[in-house]
Amino acid sequence: MEYIDDRPDEPAMRRHFYRLWQPHDAELRRELGDDQAAPEAGLVRPRLATREALAVTLRRPAGGG
Repeated sequence: MEYIDDRPDEPAMRRHFYRLWQPHDAELRRELGDDQAAPEAGLVRPRLATREALAVTLRRPAGGG
């Protein structure tokens, strides 16, 4: 592992995004389809309270293994 970037503000940003999403849910479902819209709204939003956001940089071992 080369670098870990803790992103503490990301869950709050996503909560804001989903608050904006809610009033337009029906329209987004029509445009995106339930296959894409339903998992976002139904699975991701409830998990934001306990989400830890990290960006991790990994280095491939020498020799490509």
